[in-house]
Amino acid sequence: MFNHALSNVKTVKSQAPKLGDMIQVITKESSNPSLEDLRIPNAAGALIQEKAASLWPYKVVAWILERLIKDGSLNLQTKTPVTHLQKVDERWIVHTARGMIAAKQVLLCTNAYTSALLPEFSDLIVPVRGEMSALIPPASMKMKKSVEEGRLDYSYVFVGHGTQNLEQDDYLVQRLYSTPAKEKTEGGELMFGGGRSYAAHAGVGVSDDSSIDEPAAAYLRRELNVVLNLNSKEQELKARYEWSGVMGYSRDGHPWVGEVDEALGGGKGLWVSSGYTGHGMPNTWLCGKAVVDLMFGKTKEVDLPAGFRITQQRVKKARELDEVKDADLKAFR
Repeated sequence: MFNHALSNVKTVKSQAPKLGDMIQVITKESSNPSLEDLRIPNAAGALIQEKAASLWPYKVVAWILERLIKDGSLNLQTKTPVTHLQKVDERWIVHTARGMIAAKQVLLCTNAYTSALLPEFSDLIVPVRGEMSALIPPASMKMKKSVEEGRLDYSYVFVGHGTQNLEQDDYLVQRLYSTPAKEKTEGGELMFGGGRSYAAHAGVGVSDDSSIDEPAAAYLRRELNVVLNLNSKEQELKARYEWSGVMGYSRDGHPWVGEVDEALGGGKGLWVSSGYTGHGMPNTWLCGKAVVDLMFGKTKEVDLPAGFRITQQRVKKARELDEVKDADLKAFR
């Protein structure tokens, strides 16, 4: 898997040199930093990207919605599931449990649930449930003198740990510590997600996130001390919160963005932006911008990768690939 990663780095350096220059390869022979310095002494190797961004997705989305509602740009109807789409003349009738609404254009940002309204997408975008945890840092990482002491220097993506393959990585980001009140340290949770190979059917085909997957949750509490050197003697970390979420996995690994033709159950005016395959945060923002530009007829200047666009040729090629459940079992897509 590390050799596969090195091959990808070589491709990035040749095709996007500026991005490639940001990547540093660390092997077992490396020093300053070494794998030990990175807290992963048992890893086959590592890739470091110094320039990265982190944000709190829920807060960002909530802020955007609040701002749009406040200035009158958005009418937000919550707890109003769409049950059916119907084309009547040049309009789409959107059926909900609270009534119907007609529109010339409709955009589905339904990700894992796209096939509920467009059954033709059932083999192209498949729901996959993932597990997430907010773990309490071990005593070895407790804040002492400042809010930064005891924090990890990096965020992580772990590939190939345990029985995990390239489709089933784990990821870790640590929250900030809050200022201690009455000498009580709070915050600093280790936001650790993944462990899909330990979930039933690796979570593939599961669209219910009302409960957690117990084996995957147990893995997350247990394995962080194994994959990462936290200088901790604890066998299992305690979770402050545990939850699951449903992702939309694309059959060819790329999002589906654009107008949906009749062969896929759509027609003029029905658009979709979905299928992020667990990588929504780096993709949704510009996919959303691109699909709205397309809806406004800005076809020439839209910056959207060809592999993201919805075409019958792409659908045909995608259906020649393994189904999502089969591709997920393999080390390489």
